[in-house]
Amino acid sequence: MRTVKYGDWKRLERVLKNCLPARMEKALNRAATKCALLLVREIKKGIKAQAPGGKTFTPLAEATIEKKGSSKALIDTGFLLSAITQKIVSDKAFVGLLRGTRNNDGEEIVNIGAIMEFGATIQMPSGATIVIPARPFLHPVMEKYLPEIKAIFAEEIFGLMH
Repeated sequence: MRTVKYGDWKRLERVLKNCLPARMEKALNRAATKCALLLVREIKKGIKAQAPGGKTFTPLAEATIEKKGSSKALIDTGFLLSAITQKIVSDKAFVGLLRGTRNNDGEEIVNIGAIMEFGATIQMPSGATIVIPARPFLHPVMEKYLPEIKAIFAEEIFGLMH
């Protein structure tokens, strides 16, 4: 695996030499929190607009539209949308669907989210095969906002110099 460094590493080294660990920890926590809240907001907006990160969802099949009465992907009961969350632990942030969160049918939302994000082929007991195309709602948003996330961390870290 190759590591790629971004940014002004000489400047970062100067900041770190003059920075108390507690101040750095607070700055990283602020940055992680800001980024997590940004991503949760934009993922939800993207699903509602049917184009997370600017990438339009594959349209639903006509049979699916007839069955659910809507042409909107990932928006049926609202469970998936409301389950998108963030969790901050120190300078790390989790954004997405937490394990253990279940819908009214008792299904784990994280499993449903994985099917939506990556797609699936399901073999039914009747012998029919259902193909659910990938409708990524997490990765496109994270990719789109990566430059902004880097900028937020840089702002918090380099803000320690003042």
